Order: sequence, then structure tokens, then C-alpha cells
Amino acid sequence: MLPCGGFPGKERPESGSRIDREASMNTLLLLLLLVGAEPLLVGAEPLPGPAQEPEALRSEVTRLESEVALLRGSLRERDQLLGTVREELAGVREDLRELRDRPQPVAAPFLAAPPAGSDKLGVAKAAVLAPRIEVESFLRHDTVVLRLRRVEATAVRNVAELELTPDASGVDLPIDHSGALYLVEWSTSEGHVYNLVLRDGASGQPAASVPVKEKQNEGRFVLVGYRVD
Repeated sequence: MLPCGGFPGKERPESGSRIDREASMNTLLLLLLLVGAEPLLVGAEPLPGPAQEPEALRSEVTRLESEVALLRGSLRERDQLLGTVREELAGVREDLRELRDRPQPVAAPFLAAPPAGSDKLGVAKAAVLAPRIEVESFLRHDTVVLRLRRVEATAVRNVAELELTPDASGVDLPIDHSGALYLVEWSTSEGHVYNLVLRDGASGQPAASVPVKEKQNEGRFVLVGYRVD
């Protein structure tokens, strides 16, 4: 007689065994899948979640702000440098304007090609140190009036007016240390004959001479002079 359900008594264990085998195979397959996926998971960085995104954004903003601050500092340094350059250029322009407006010296061209002298014009061919006007002889002479003038590129300026009196044999010319070109205009009364001498006070050598004689009681000396203290 067959067991209940119409299945032989020996077939029930075979059905249960097959199910157990299938369950074991499924478990083994799942384990294999997990073992195969483990190398892919090891060392993998987790995807940023919603909590990590604000932190990354703040870090990027901080980096950008730092770069902007560096750029602003560089711009300030450049502006300061440009301001300094502008000030220096303004100073150079002012110096050039002063040089352009400043009269050029006339002493050097005079010494390079001095004019010829005459009875009325005594010309010093070289620079004269501590110049003075003297009477060449000890004969009596009237007062000689001397007008010292400085010759510049744009004007002739009065420097001093002196007198060589009868009791004096000479007078120093009050010039400066610049080595300028000077004009000495002299005049006196008629009646005596003698020579007026422009002398180098440092060496004692005559630099130029003009005669005082009848119908010639005025004239000029021209020289480049330096004061010697």
C-alpha cells in the first residue's frame, strides 16, 4: 500500500535532498559573487555625500579668496611703483626745463676764440686769477672810474663801480668763483699819459694793457676771471 499522497515512501527524501542542494548552490554562488567583488571595494573612495559637498565648496571658496588677495597685493605694488616712476619723470622734466631755460655760459667760447685787442680794448687771452687794474708807472694820474659788468647769454649785468684814485696804484676787481666773462669799462680825465694794466693777481703777470693818452681817456678790458681767496 502506497503512502499518503500517492508517492512511494522512498521518494520524499530524494525531493528534499534536491532542494537542499539547490539552496547550497545558491549560497555558494552568492559567496563567490561577494568574494569576487571584494577587490573592487577595497581602496575605493566613497562617493561624496550631501554632507561632504558644503565642506568642499567652502574649501574652494577659501582658495579663490586667497588668490584674489594675492592679486590685489600685486596690483597695489604695481600702482605704487607707477606712482614713483611718475614722480621721477616729473622731476626729470622739471630739470630739463630748467636746463633749457638756463643761459648757456659764454666764457668758454670767448677763451676758445678771443677777439683781437686794440688801444681801446684790452683782451685777456687766458683766464685771469684774482684780477686787478693797475697804473703801469708811478707818474701822477687822475682818478680812473671803473665799471665792472658781467656778460651773460641774455644780458650784461652791473657788478660794481670802483675808483682808482691818484694815491693808489691799483684796485682789485670784486668777481666771484664762477669763471664768468667780465667787461671792465674805464674812463678818466685827459692830461696824463700812462698805461692801464689788467694784471693776474695770482701770478703777478700782466694779462692785457691799454694806453691812456691825449684824446683817449676811456676804453674797456674784457676777461674771464676767477676769484682767489
